[in-house]
Amino acid sequence: MSIVELIEAGNLDYRVAGMFWVAMERGASLIIAADPPHSGKTTTLSALLTFTRPETAVYFTRGVGETFALPVVSPSYDTYILVNEMSDHIPVYTWDEYARRAFELLASGYRLATTMHDDTVEGVVRQLEGDLGVPPAHVGGLTFIIPMFIGRREKTIRRITEVAFLQPATGGYAIATAATWDRSDDTFRLFEDPDVREAFARWARLSVEELDTEIDKRANFLRSLSKTGMREIPHVNAAIDGYYEEFIRET
Repeated sequence: MSIVELIEAGNLDYRVAGMFWVAMERGASLIIAADPPHSGKTTTLSALLTFTRPETAVYFTRGVGETFALPVVSPSYDTYILVNEMSDHIPVYTWDEYARRAFELLASGYRLATTMHDDTVEGVVRQLEGDLGVPPAHVGGLTFIIPMFIGRREKTIRRITEVAFLQPATGGYAIATAATWDRSDDTFRLFEDPDVREAFARWARLSVEELDTEIDKRANFLRSLSKTGMREIPHVNAAIDGYYEEFIRET
């Protein structure tokens, strides 16, 4: 599913998607987490990666025996290490020394995008630091931990329940809440804490006013794709590439 289809399904809303776009074009690293299988982790991760700049390089890991024969980090573009899942369930997934190596590389300038089985931010952190032994300083290289919910109302629904924003800090990192899902009315809240909005703006090298403008601009662009029926993956990808060509590269 494309990011437009995920928004239309209610997994997130346009402004949260706009925030992710601002982040991914700046090389955000992230973990999408959900406990049950078929919860939409990989689908969501793939859709968010659509927001990376067209020149972004990607390296797909292969699990047990991975050599991490990566290209050298370039100041001209981001290089993402894509790990389909951090677990020990099957050999093509990434765990133990291979997971720790991925986080070492994150600390050295690469970007990381992966999924995990858990349904809370605390559970993801517990696995990373407790089960895997990833140092807090390396965990702090992540930008987001994003747990998801899958359940039923009148039909099966999938929702991003929280967007945890990580920032390096003395002794490791600090975690703040950038966005939440309100189960009572099935809506999303973005940057309810103005301090978190300001911290994210600093991370993005924008003023708070510029951040709000950029989020709204991208949200409106995605909304326009939905209104015109442009929702299939190839069409959405091409539209986002066109957005970069027209707006981003001119700045």
